[in-house]
Amino acid sequence: MNEQPIKPKDETEEQLRLRPPDCPSREEQLLEFEPPPLPVVTIPAAPPFQFTVFDLMIVMIGVAGGLAGGTWMPSDIFAAILGLVTLIGLALIHFFPPESHFARLLWGTLVLAYIIAVGAAIFKGN
Repeated sequence: MNEQPIKPKDETEEQLRLRPPDCPSREEQLLEFEPPPLPVVTIPAAPPFQFTVFDLMIVMIGVAGGLAGGTWMPSDIFAAILGLVTLIGLALIHFFPPESHFARLLWGTLVLAYIIAVGAAIFKGN
């Protein structure tokens, strides 16, 4: 029962011995290369948002329209009609958001006119 291995012990160890790598390891290669320097980019500060005189005139037209609508028809009916127009505008804004400053200004003016018309209808009564 004392069996001898087919291959001698020295020969088996020689086959299982690890050889040194043929190429540099990943860590050694990463040390060879340095990352390129990052370019320095200065981002200019955005100018503060300012209304122009033209913008304020459009807003004043919306305020005037919201207040004057109550003289054209009963103020509660005018507020209701302006509310429906604002609701339709809200649906359009949802699907086609305004891109330009002027479109956003017109949308804000319509909402402001609606709020003023509702306020006028509440405080004025009939």
